[in-house]
Amino acid sequence: MSNRSDNNIIIEIMEDGPLIVKGLGTLKNSKGDELEIDKVVALCRCGDSSNKPFCDGTHKKVSFSGKREIDKPLNKEREYEGAEIDVYDNRVICSHAGECVSNLPSVFRLGERPWIAPDNAGVDEVVSVVKKCPSGALSYSIEGKHERDFDHSPQISIAKNGPYNVAGNIEIKIEESLQPPSKEHFALCRCGASKNKPYCDGSHSDAGFKDEDN
Repeated sequence: MSNRSDNNIIIEIMEDGPLIVKGLGTLKNSKGDELEIDKVVALCRCGDSSNKPFCDGTHKKVSFSGKREIDKPLNKEREYEGAEIDVYDNRVICSHAGECVSNLPSVFRLGERPWIAPDNAGVDEVVSVVKKCPSGALSYSIEGKHERDFDHSPQISIAKNGPYNVAGNIEIKIEESLQPPSKEHFALCRCGASKNKPYCDGSHSDAGFKDEDN
């Protein structure tokens, strides 16, 4: 039913309402500053709170729906084989942060086919960029060992005009079929427009979501 962790940090999803986070030590805004929070905090996910990132009850006024609008499995990924490293890509869970394209365009080739060419850079470079993916959409395998969970400190960081990036094996209370492929890091929607709720699907860009203070 849920992803167990040893950190005693839990995210509960209120139906058509906020994320209730319990036991969180670190919540960072998009500038990297730590925000002062209580042991239990309600984070907005309708996108309309006047007190972002915190919930102010606006979800009720705007009739926010937290329903997932697509019927695609979260664990569907495609393998791109290389001589020394294979890269896996999961489009369903991708938040379109662009870390891969920005940091290693020789491998992550937007608009080309195949769009991932693992042999176009060194193994260490590919691994480094895969680890920067905040949503867990990217993973890799070397000599048959698939790596998708990495060693992050438990925290939630707020992407500028984007999602909540969760890292460090924080438990999310959700049915097993909707558990994130990487239990160690994933991105949660906070603009209200994602069709893959509670996860971010990059819709904040098309929706024009702005959150200048965070």
